[in-house]
Amino acid sequence: MYINRRFYENYVSTRDVELLHEYSLKILKEIGVSFASEEVLDVFRKHGATVEGNIVKISEELLNKALETAPKSFTITTNAGETPIGERFKPKTVGCYGPSKFLFEDDTFRPALLPDVVKFLKLMHTSEVTDFVNNSAYDTPDLDKNQDNFYIPQVALCLKYSDKPSYGNVANSLNVKKKSLKDAAKEIATMYKEFYDIWDRPVLLTNACALSPLGYSYEVLDNIMGLIEEGQPVTIITCSMTNLTAPAALMGSVIQNNATVLAGIVLTQLIKPGVGVIYGTVSSPTDMRKTAIMIGAPEAQLIQMSSLALGRYYGLPVRTGVGGTDSLKPDYQAGVETMTTLLTTYLGKSDFALNNAGILQSYAVGSYEKFVLDEEVNRILLRLNKGIDISNEKASKVFEEIKKAGPLGNYLAGRTPKEYRDEHHLSKIFNKTAGDPSVLFDEIGDIRQRAAKQIEERVESYKAPDLTKKQQDILNRYLPESEKF
Repeated sequence: MYINRRFYENYVSTRDVELLHEYSLKILKEIGVSFASEEVLDVFRKHGATVEGNIVKISEELLNKALETAPKSFTITTNAGETPIGERFKPKTVGCYGPSKFLFEDDTFRPALLPDVVKFLKLMHTSEVTDFVNNSAYDTPDLDKNQDNFYIPQVALCLKYSDKPSYGNVANSLNVKKKSLKDAAKEIATMYKEFYDIWDRPVLLTNACALSPLGYSYEVLDNIMGLIEEGQPVTIITCSMTNLTAPAALMGSVIQNNATVLAGIVLTQLIKPGVGVIYGTVSSPTDMRKTAIMIGAPEAQLIQMSSLALGRYYGLPVRTGVGGTDSLKPDYQAGVETMTTLLTTYLGKSDFALNNAGILQSYAVGSYEKFVLDEEVNRILLRLNKGIDISNEKASKVFEEIKKAGPLGNYLAGRTPKEYRDEHHLSKIFNKTAGDPSVLFDEIGDIRQRAAKQIEERVESYKAPDLTKKQQDILNRYLPESEKF
């Protein structure tokens, strides 16, 4: 059961959405969006859009036609089963992506290495609140970069270490040589299809970020074209920064982001009508004192709440908040900001969240400890979203219990009732025990110590997916030498 499906209406009304939509249309029609790809520009020309150099102007008619074919939900299929994405389903999540450095239990920072990527994959695979896996860091210093394509060996790690579906990022010109990025994207899709032996349905989901303000790089466009031609869905997002790559006013950021994302969604439907696409944003405010992004700021959630309202207005699956913070360590600030940033996902009930756990310092740092602590934040918000079970049948039953106990009675009798087990979230990592605090601390340690212990236990008990010889042979074509079977 999920409640508060219109949670965002506390911040953005229907009238607000219509005004945001109106000005987004003006941007698409009068200003346009830059697409750095002749092939993409030809696609737009073919379908009647106005193309002036690299700038594409999109009419309301062309937008509406694309929105008619974009599905309200879609499914990723793997050997482990189906993962549906859309408003009717539980929000889907994927863990820590992108940090260039990691924080360790001894409070040291160092660049992420391949073993760190593998360790995070094991944590994501064993997580009960993480639905997809991905590489926690790309292009690590210990990779063999003499290969013409050292992106796909990293992607293959997801298939080796987990049977959960994969969420990818785009290949780029630094890790793919002597091949177009479109062909590289097609190769990734083909690898997944061959591995699963599923050729007619989506088998992976990929993130594609626009270039703010109002633009798409050729790298992202190549990946979008390659994946969509292979029938694979993409998430179109923006990551603009107020007063830097978007207007200072939050409304301006929302309008610009909306126009940018809609232009990308139109492209997906012109290439392959009916292909799955997610509407998303992780745009945030800027701290102009240091010209730094603030992903944990409340304004970031207001922007994303508005984006959620717009995505619902268009009838599209929506990606919003992250389990993110600007803090350097998993401290009080990190906990507050992570809870806040995930509110949009769970209480707003968006459909997808990347970085649901493990991120520090505005995406720059990853932390194993924070990953398992953030999992608890996800669990708490999932419990909040279930609400209280209120029904006539339940009311009659609890009345009889109250009547039986009577004034000054108690409810301790026999085994713990099923209702208690069903309706109470009992944390496995947060302290809920009363008593002498000094004694308790000596017994259980501080929260980071408890997190480190849980990490160790999960990594030690990790069991790899049971792959066939054929699947192992497929992966051996791509995996880094140190990871081959």
